[in-house]
Amino acid sequence: MNASARARALRRRDEGGYVALLVAMFAATLLMPLCAISVDTARWYVEVQRVQNAADAAAMAGVTYLPDDFASAKSTALTVAGRNGYPASSKVSIGVTVGAKPTQLVVTINSKIGNAFGTTFGVRSNTISRSATADYNGPAPMGSPCNAFGNEPAGAVSDATDPIRGPDTSVIVVPPGGATCTSNPQFWGAIAGPDTDKQSGDQYMTRTCSTADGCTSGKNNEFDPQGYFYIVRVAAGAVNKDVTLQIYDPAWIQTGDTCTENGQKSPTVSTNPNIPLRQNMSSYVPADGVDRYAMTPGLFCTGDTLGGGTDPIVTSYALRAPTDTYQPKNSAPVSGCEQQYPGYLQSTATPNAVSTGTLGQFLPKSSDTTKPDPTKPNAKYNARIANVFHQWVALCTFHPMAAGDYYLQIRTNVKLGGTQDPLTGIYTNNPNVTSQTGDDTSVHGNGNNRFALRVKGAGASGVSVAGYQHMSIYANYTGANTFFNMVRVIPAAATKTLKIVFFDVGDAAAAGTIQVLPPTDSNLGGTVTGCTGAGVANGALANCKLTNVSSATYQGKQQVITVPIPSTYTCTSSQAGGCWYRLLISFPGGVTDTTTWSASIDGDPIRLIK
Repeated sequence: MNASARARALRRRDEGGYVALLVAMFAATLLMPLCAISVDTARWYVEVQRVQNAADAAAMAGVTYLPDDFASAKSTALTVAGRNGYPASSKVSIGVTVGAKPTQLVVTINSKIGNAFGTTFGVRSNTISRSATADYNGPAPMGSPCNAFGNEPAGAVSDATDPIRGPDTSVIVVPPGGATCTSNPQFWGAIAGPDTDKQSGDQYMTRTCSTADGCTSGKNNEFDPQGYFYIVRVAAGAVNKDVTLQIYDPAWIQTGDTCTENGQKSPTVSTNPNIPLRQNMSSYVPADGVDRYAMTPGLFCTGDTLGGGTDPIVTSYALRAPTDTYQPKNSAPVSGCEQQYPGYLQSTATPNAVSTGTLGQFLPKSSDTTKPDPTKPNAKYNARIANVFHQWVALCTFHPMAAGDYYLQIRTNVKLGGTQDPLTGIYTNNPNVTSQTGDDTSVHGNGNNRFALRVKGAGASGVSVAGYQHMSIYANYTGANTFFNMVRVIPAAATKTLKIVFFDVGDAAAAGTIQVLPPTDSNLGGTVTGCTGAGVANGALANCKLTNVSSATYQGKQQVITVPIPSTYTCTSSQAGGCWYRLLISFPGGVTDTTTWSASIDGDPIRLIK
């Protein structure tokens, strides 16, 4: 090898050393830090996802307490954030606030994490911050913003004398907001016996109906063996206070729609309006017996009917606790808040025969024309009926420890069981009232049981009682125009659709109208626009009104009204009496009708909006 070739080889060797040195320097000064940063960046990305998931979960869990109870909403959100790995600490801060609407909850989680390699370059930690906003429209209460549902007749006696049936005055506490409450809204709650035909007006507790009413093989395809649920909504003002839930006339006792079916054939009794239907039935309040047990329509008359059969109705009541699933069928029963009432059928063949289960044995003698006299009790007096007929009866007293929705379940297809009280005839401690998920076809019953509900006690002003999703009612208003609290729709429902369903309406002497009106405290003005109908009336409904409503066209039929909720919709959702859509019902001469109404908001009740 010549000298020049040897020199070139030496230079290449030296250059290779320089390159290796440069690569090593590059790796040490640039590549290794970049690799370190990529490791930290990957951790940041994972942390972002974890923080966002925790914020989402916290917001969705806490928002269900809005708009009534922000304190519980906040504490729940903090608890759920902790369960998802982010309890408040020196490295984690959590902010919980109400959003742009009172039904929105904003949860912001700030998580400080240390860097694995960033400290080499002076970046010891990073803070990951993520927010979630949840909106909640919740269950839509129906029929009442008050602590009473249906008519509220006077109690038999005062609280001081008889705390079970009293008080003898109204306990209604009118909530703040735009809705109204009255002790005479001119309707009763109603539930049919399972053997009653669907066409009688009960859409969900009747097993049978005709093919003409959309049924197959004579079966009601909409039959719900678990019956009806009512929301007993406990707000913050009722927490840690006693609440007593009462039921008016809870047992089915055949009287007819107008309380004129007395089972007594004597013309002396049946034609004299001054003679009470069940003289001396009430041994503790003889003074009000004439009105309470009169054989004429009145404030005390619920109108329990026998419809096409001979089987009395067994009515079961049970209160269930709040549940995070918002599915009342899955909620736990409240201990001591379950009762069953046997039905009492009149004896038509032998009205005064003494036989168990017949009402004839409790009637006055046809020759007795005096008012009830406690010193001369009727030999056929029966304390069991006297204790429940046209009386307020306490289901139970409970002491809520937190705000939330309790659910009253009412059904007529559970067999009598448990323990019977010898004085009142009421059955308790039957677990089947809540645990029976299906139907018991061995339980029969014809007709309709009408009743009312109310809450009294220290916490009454913080409780409302309303229908849930569906409610069967017996409307008995006599005036031509009646306003009805239909359903509560809070601002979280904006951009969604309200769906109202009427089943078997219009049983009146003359055709009438039903109009949906906006809440008085909303920004929608005096009428609702954009409504459409499906059923008897189809297409656009001017002013959201049904016209020519009569039994001839609506008997056994379903009518749907869809009501768009504008994106700008607002109302005073912070007040229990606010946000109630109403009905204006106009029937010349009034109406007496058993019907089923339903209402729901389309879409998920809880949604993440940000």
